Amino acid sequence: DFAQALMDLGATICSPKRPACSLCPWTESCLGCARGDQEAFPRKAPKREGALRRGAAFVALRADGRVLLRTRAEKGLLGGMSEVPGSVWSHDFDIGQAVRSAPCLKGTKWRKLAGLVRHTFTHFPLELTVFTAQAARALPPPKGARWVKIADLPGEALPNVMRKVLHHALDRGQVR
Repeated sequence: DFAQALMDLGATICSPKRPACSLCPWTESCLGCARGDQEAFPRKAPKREGALRRGAAFVALRADGRVLLRTRAEKGLLGGMSEVPGSVWSHDFDIGQAVRSAPCLKGTKWRKLAGLVRHTFTHFPLELTVFTAQAARALPPPKGARWVKIADLPGEALPNVMRKVLHHALDRGQVR
């Protein structure tokens, strides 16, 4: 009951933006009220932003209107979600090394798109360089990947960062 009463007091009277000190039963014991800085509480810890990470994303479109996707590992960031193939996201990103991690698709040539895809996770910002390629209609997917119809992308478990990558490559007409 006591804990609930304190939460109710904080939600109704001792709110962070407009404390109603004249209605508060704790006014005489409140150091914030005594100092006149009651609106400064609670103090939030400064948000700690991680170092920028960079990587590459590879959007392959097959002639029959399908995009190459794979499923991320179950554990870790975005676990079990779908993604376009990509490189490792790192602080010391090397675009030459990243291009070597592009999927091997027979008869395709990867082309770097202008601009970057930017996304901010809770603990780090990310910049992705997007590469695109056209693949033949009957080309099978590499091991661990699958071809998905563009019309079926809304039903895929794509994180927002991958939706941004696909928008950058597909919706802007960069890949046909």
